[in-house]
Formats: sequence, C-alpha cells, structure tokens
Amino acid sequence: MEMNKFDVDSLVQAGWNIEVPFVLSIIRANGEEAELTVQKILRLLPRKRIVAVAEVDGQQYLVKVFIGRHSKRYAKREAVGAAAIEDTGVLTALLEWQTLKQSVRGHVLGFEFIADAKNLLEVWKQSENDDQRLRLISKVVPALVALHEAGVVQNDIHPENFLFRSGLIYTIDGGDVTRHGKGPLGERKSLENIALFFAQFHARYDHLVVASLEQYRQLRAWPLDESRYLRVSALIEAKRSGRKKDHISKAFRECTRFTCEHSFNRFSVCEREYDSPAMRELLSRIDERMQSGELLKDGNSATVVLVDGPSGPLVVKRYNIKGVGHGISRAFRKSRAWISWTNVNRLEFLGISTVKPVAMIEERFGPLRRGAYFITEYIEGPDATVLPEKENPVPEMASIVRIIKRLAAAGVSHGDLKASNFLLGNNGPVIIDLDSMKEHASQADRDRAKKKDIARFMRNWKSIPQVEQRFTDLLG
Repeated sequence: MEMNKFDVDSLVQAGWNIEVPFVLSIIRANGEEAELTVQKILRLLPRKRIVAVAEVDGQQYLVKVFIGRHSKRYAKREAVGAAAIEDTGVLTALLEWQTLKQSVRGHVLGFEFIADAKNLLEVWKQSENDDQRLRLISKVVPALVALHEAGVVQNDIHPENFLFRSGLIYTIDGGDVTRHGKGPLGERKSLENIALFFAQFHARYDHLVVASLEQYRQLRAWPLDESRYLRVSALIEAKRSGRKKDHISKAFRECTRFTCEHSFNRFSVCEREYDSPAMRELLSRIDERMQSGELLKDGNSATVVLVDGPSGPLVVKRYNIKGVGHGISRAFRKSRAWISWTNVNRLEFLGISTVKPVAMIEERFGPLRRGAYFITEYIEGPDATVLPEKENPVPEMASIVRIIKRLAAAGVSHGDLKASNFLLGNNGPVIIDLDSMKEHASQADRDRAKKKDIARFMRNWKSIPQVEQRFTDLLG
C-alpha cells in the first residue's frame, strides 16, 4: 500500500486524523530537497505542532513540525532555546538541520534522536526506594546548576525533559527556554525554577527536596540560609496547586488526552485512548446499552450498570432525575457526573488509587443540565467488606489506610467513606463513589473533614473488634 503523503497545508487540515507512517516533502536550509518519513508521532497538537520520530536518507531524527499561522515564531523560539541549552555545556539533543520556509504555515526542525533513552519519569516509576529516587535527582541537579549559572531557565521543566542513556543525562526541549541577562541566575528565580521542577512530583516525595537543595547550594557555592528550604516549600505548594487546576481543567476540553463534544443538547468528554467509532456509538446510545447490561445497583438517585465496551467491560453510573423539583434544582448546578469526573482526575493528579476514567456525559437543554453519566473501567474484585473473611487482610488494610492518609494530607474528604467504596482489585485497593468528594482550603475544615471521614470508615468495623483494632493501629 502506498504511503500517505502530506504537505504542510494538508497537515493543517488533517487535525487529529493523521495516520503514520506518512511522508512529508521538505527543503532543508542548505537548499536540498528531501522526503521526511514520519514513523511515530510522540505528541500531536492539531494545527500547531507535531513531535515525531522520523527518517531522512536512512537517518533517524526527532523532528518538530510547526504548522499554522504562528509556525515561524514557534520554530524560531524552539531553535533559540535549544541553542541556549547547548551553549551552557549541558548535554542535549543537537539541532541537526532545519527547513526553509515550507509555506506561510510550516517549519520543521530535525534534532539528534537519542535512541534507547528513558526519560526521568519512566525511570522514576521503576525506582523501588527513596535512595534510588534521590540518586536520580542528584544527576539532574548539576544540569540545573549549569543552566542557572549561565542565566538560562527552562520554564516548562518537567521529568520528561530529562533523558537517561548509558549513564548520561540529556536535557531537552528548547520550546520554553529563556535567557536572563549575561550572568548567573539570581537566587529568587533559581528557587522558583527548582520549585517548579519538584512540583512535578507527588507531595509524598517532598522530603527529598532537603538533600537536593543542599546539593544545589553547594554546587552554586551559596551561603547557608535556614529560610531557603521554607521558601522553596511554599513555592512548590503554590506551583503544584496551579498544576492541579490546569490538570483538572484539561479534563473538560479538547486536548491531547481528551476528546470533547459540546452541543445544545449534550456535553461529553472521553479519554482519547478509548475514542473510536464503536465508543462514540456506545456513548450516543448509552441508555439503550444500559438496558442490555448487567445491573449492579438500582437506586433512586443513581443506576449503575456493567456494559460491554469496545475494548473491555465498562461501568456506567447514571445519575437519575427523581422528579420535576429535583430536575429544576439540578439544572443550574454541575451534575454529580461532572463532580465525579473532576474528582477522578484530581485523585489521578494526587497519585491516589481510584478507577480509570473513560467518559462523562451531561444531557443539556442549552445551559440547563439534565441527566448525566459517569463511565469508568471495570475493576474485577470484591469490596472491602470481605476483609474479615480473608486469611491475611493486613496488606490490603495497610493500602486502604495509605489512601485515607493521602486524602487527608491533600486536604480532600471523601464524604461517604464506607467499606463498600473500596474495591479490592488485582493491583490493590482503589477508592470509588467520588460525587461527594471535596477539597478543603482551610486547615480547620481539613481537620473536621478528616475526623468525619475516619469516623464513618470505622463504623464499618464496630461489630468486628479485631479488624477495628487493626485499622485503629494503622491509622495511628
């Protein structure tokens, strides 16, 4: 079969509908014509940018294809940023070539392809303990120091911009890199950038900041300052809060991860990995598919059904409108499906085990909300009410307590923390039923909510003293 061929203008028109492999004709800056064979798309922002693995004349490259009205500006910014990183002496992927202007709307940069490399996030997930994690960060810190000493800041600093290969670490991505004067970066801006880096990790790793900050201080020959760690901690919290808001907001709009449809009668969002003609057909006939599914719960306020999805079983929770008065009261508020969708993405950001979200639907009449649906993957396994029957329930009990403690540490209350809202899946317990979950701003509200959640949870075990005592011990 003949390979698809694109020019820049057709890439703009293609939107999300770009299949690999495809060929893009280019003219490199030396005037040579070439065919760029795109083998794998790593990131796609329709009508803006494609990041991909591609081949030219038998050589592999990491290419960034900038398309659309502002392609020239973004390509120039990327090239200048990459040069700024390289000038610091930090190991990076070299810009090997760039194209002449393809059209008004297209520019291509070809970077050295670092084969068999793993980014920091991938390696981090494979780490088994804090010693290993600290060793990873200790390799990143010298790169940060070199950048900052040269007055260079990577404003979009995150773990995927650091690659490990054969004991070496590469710092990549010049798209949001700036130079601040000709001398070293000042302490305030340096600490802000360090905080932004650590804000990419879950709060449970914040204790690693102390040693990393000390390593950074020594490399920059800064004097001791006991207040420095407190300032960094406050900055980390603020930047993490901003990242969390951004993470949740993306769950309600068209982006790399989600598809979104908004009409007069309907609002829906779906994880892009699940999006397909079959999935769209299921979502458009959701009530019909629920009728043929397995009923899990038939309540007045909500109906829960197990249905066959295109790639496996799915759980559909329909929030019912109980009458005219209830319908009017719900029409002007976010639906419970919307709240559940918000909270499942909140927990994901916080690294708290919950169900995998798939889709959310709100039936609407203009701005007025009607029925709503929350759809997740199915987790096979019983709920936590079976713990007393297990021969050795302690590992799962400990995992449940970790979830409860992480919720409390994040200032989040569940609102109905009963045993049946913990499912014991193959990969450990997960928390479900998220429509009453709230995030609390003040410490007083957090403390009250924590006490209420734990009290509700412990009521599950009043008649089982040995289980009650074990949970009491684990909760401290």
